[in-house]
Amino acid sequence: SQLDIRVTNWSGHKLPTGMPEGRRMWLNIEFHDVSGAIIEELGDYNWIDASLDEASTHVWEARLGVSQTIADATGVDTGESYHLVLCDHVVKDNRIPPVGFTNAAFEAIHAAPVGATYVDGQHWSDTAFEIPAGAVDAVVTMYFQTTTRDMMEFLRDANVTDDRGQIAWDAYVARGMSPPVVMDA
Repeated sequence: SQLDIRVTNWSGHKLPTGMPEGRRMWLNIEFHDVSGAIIEELGDYNWIDASLDEASTHVWEARLGVSQTIADATGVDTGESYHLVLCDHVVKDNRIPPVGFTNAAFEAIHAAPVGATYVDGQHWSDTAFEIPAGAVDAVVTMYFQTTTRDMMEFLRDANVTDDRGQIAWDAYVARGMSPPVVMDA
């Protein structure tokens, strides 16, 4: 059997909104046995090192990339990148569309989904998870995070001209490494 989850976006913008500097949201699912013990967790977030088990869950986010043309002109690597000013295409944008979404309107402004398919009028995302044997209940939590460890490591490591990358990293660590917040449960 499976657990079907629908996340609905009632806003006037994609969810999550904003630039792709690490903003993301995901589902955490804890399946419990009859004694209340967790028998499986999907979308596990490590609060110590700020890492997420992305492979086990659904993550909504936008990611940008650098083309060969830009790479040749600048010397940066092609592909997915946090060099946001140099990025010239969308690698992934599976964020949930807003109320009133149409593919034609979003294609016209170069904001169409990439790596996800939404039909005209769809402002929700459905995800199914297999229920493990022995599970009697599940706790589902939707998390949002402002920026990821990967983004902050990039800012720290890519800045070779001064210490501002390290200053940003130190501030990120001092403030809890952008701890996720619960959107709903």
